[in-house]
Amino acid sequence: MDGIIKALRFTRGRKAKKGEGFVQLFISKRLIHGSATALLGIFVPIYIYTTTGEKFWILGLFYASVFFFYAVLLVPSMFITNRIGFSRSLVLAGAISVAQMLVWYFVPESAVLNWLWLLLVLMILFRLFHWVPYHVDFTLFTREGERGKSLSLTFATIAFMGVVGPIASGFILEQTNYNVLFAISIVLFVAATISYAFVPETKTKFTWTFKQTIKKIFSPELRGHNLGTFASGAETAVTLIVWPIFLYEIFNGDFLDIGIVSTFTVAFTIAIQFFVGKHIDKTKGNSIKTLKIGSTLYAIGWILKMFVFSITQVFFVGLYHNITKIFTQTPFATILYDLSGDQGKYVDEYTVVREISNNAGRVVSLLIVSAVAFVLPINFTFILAAFASIALNMVYQISAKN
Repeated sequence: MDGIIKALRFTRGRKAKKGEGFVQLFISKRLIHGSATALLGIFVPIYIYTTTGEKFWILGLFYASVFFFYAVLLVPSMFITNRIGFSRSLVLAGAISVAQMLVWYFVPESAVLNWLWLLLVLMILFRLFHWVPYHVDFTLFTREGERGKSLSLTFATIAFMGVVGPIASGFILEQTNYNVLFAISIVLFVAATISYAFVPETKTKFTWTFKQTIKKIFSPELRGHNLGTFASGAETAVTLIVWPIFLYEIFNGDFLDIGIVSTFTVAFTIAIQFFVGKHIDKTKGNSIKTLKIGSTLYAIGWILKMFVFSITQVFFVGLYHNITKIFTQTPFATILYDLSGDQGKYVDEYTVVREISNNAGRVVSLLIVSAVAFVLPINFTFILAAFASIALNMVYQISAKN
């Protein structure tokens, strides 16, 4: 705790200039925090699913509630972030993530359902003080023309963590239990919280009211981008929540097999990530063209996943889908970060608009999936993700016109 306080005092007078601070943010978020996230990744949704009677609607409504309240409370929370400071809000969010892991650690599996309300509150608070400050800092710490490479480094690091994380978690769960996994994550989150204190503060302040923010979401100039972001959120919800449960059922609850297959499907995609980022940075039009092609190929991957019934099929379809995801995720993120970067002093306001749109898509997606899961196998919900992937072309169309 003393280390965090000293670091906060150290950063109080430090103001990052545009393009500076990326290394500190990258180490904190992607290396340390990312290691914990990679370990937990696909296994936390599985943990909630298995400890609440394997009823998908409980899992779906839980995460839909997280995303809904995050979107609703984001604007009011930004005025707290203004007072704390954007980079120091990352420290607060880190401390909240530690508290969340402590709840996971101490609550017995038989009582998880009774404590979901507390986990819900902590997950919402973490998101409120983490994601907008992170996105704003990333935008201000990177430059247009180099952002694709920065994003590729980010996504490649996520992919690398995705290689190590699932197989390590699968082995831990196979040999021990979830508490060991949670204990390791607590240590990593504590380290991440301390490292966030060294991220320089940015000169930005959120100024819009809730009414102004909603008005901007539906404004003609941002409508297309926000629809694309909404679609991205809908697809992300299926990736983060539904796919892990599908794997759990395909592998009959074998954690090690889930980890091994997840690891190998990611391992083959890392090198491609750097190529895409370098290609995108050459001209602004490359990100638009790459997104158009990538989103279509990525949608096909979701259709193929509907017909996966074996370990071999999971590997090859997953490999195809991860590769096509690179050609969707990198240009899409580059376009949106460039859009935020072009807003000058309103970078945080536009980031809030983007976050609300994205999480609205997640809420709608999970509500639909939870309803469909009552009557159909959850792999049928991959159709929704396929349509959402195609809808990312909305961003392509608007960007092409501009």
